[in-house]
Amino acid sequence: MRVRPVATLGEGEELTWEHTITDEDVDAFVGVSGDVNPLHIDDAFARRHGFQGRVVHGMLLGAFLSRVLGTGLPGPGALWLSQNLRFGRAVYVGDRIAVHVRVKHRSPALGALVIETRIRNGSGEEVMSGEARMMVLPTQQRPPWTEVVAVVTGGGRGIGAAIATELAARGARTVVNFRQDEAAAQALAARLSDGGSPSVAVQADAASAEGAQALAAAALEAFGRVDIVILNATPKIERRPVLDASLEELNGYWRSYVSGPLELLRPLVPAMRERGFGRVVGVLTSAILNTPPVDLGAYVAAKSGAWGLLRSLAVELAADGITVNAVSPSAVLTEQWADTADRQRRALASRIPLRRLAGPEEVAAAVAFLAGEGGDYLTGVNIPVAGGEVM
Repeated sequence: MRVRPVATLGEGEELTWEHTITDEDVDAFVGVSGDVNPLHIDDAFARRHGFQGRVVHGMLLGAFLSRVLGTGLPGPGALWLSQNLRFGRAVYVGDRIAVHVRVKHRSPALGALVIETRIRNGSGEEVMSGEARMMVLPTQQRPPWTEVVAVVTGGGRGIGAAIATELAARGARTVVNFRQDEAAAQALAARLSDGGSPSVAVQADAASAEGAQALAAAALEAFGRVDIVILNATPKIERRPVLDASLEELNGYWRSYVSGPLELLRPLVPAMRERGFGRVVGVLTSAILNTPPVDLGAYVAAKSGAWGLLRSLAVELAADGITVNAVSPSAVLTEQWADTADRQRRALASRIPLRRLAGPEEVAAAVAFLAGEGGDYLTGVNIPVAGGEVM
């Protein structure tokens, strides 16, 4: 039996289970309940009072209803909160009954359900009806790392490559997304595959709706599932006063950090919900947690929007076993710093309590923590990988 998250239970979904009631059923219920009312155990007594024979306990019908609710719909993990019942007709030993349940209303955010419940006899007559209020308890159904598939956007170089390498080291199969540098992405995917963790490189502009959807489709085609999504892709970051930034530039950041990731997640989240497991981690920046640096206003604004998106997703997906978190690094030693003067790098490091810049592997370690077992009870968290620059 498998626990189904509430989000996968559609309103109107229904289930019917049939059973022929036997003497053994009634006798077993008598033994458990202690209800020895002669109406239920003495045929002669029941007939003298106008019934065909011993009348089946009403709550034995309730027990059959419990079987359907607990093992069928909504199924394992369901907690029965309340039930109203109306008994329409007597039921007798030998009757064939059909227990029917239908989802009337669901609230994924609360994990709550309203279930319409009906039992009919072999003639189609309603013998019991009512309404159940239930909730499905959230569960963590973490697959082993060797079954997990991770998509890393902007994964060919720098921080993205370090994240893909760290997840692969734990056993995850990886999809290394790249936009331009095919050689670097293909080389990384080959290295990870040679190391025992199957990996593919996928070219796609994850900032566009079409590219994001194509990336999702390619990942599913390659591995059949996606469990972890790392949102790391970024355009080239330009320094200029925010009032001088063009709308096109601002929209470019927004597409990379907000709308593109949303389009990537749309086709992937439903299967995560079905499995009751998913991990989303966004790579942001410590600039959204501290005083923003000058000449990066458009970039900071879009990264702030990304954090708003991730927080909202964290709330909406939590009941489905999907966590959504972020890391916010300060300056990280990647290729983008290759042309920076030593004096400037030292000045940056001097402002950080740990007196050094972060390496990509340190960001990757924080991402892997959130995607791994250590992050199972964390959602809506933004870890500043900033050496104490943000506290």
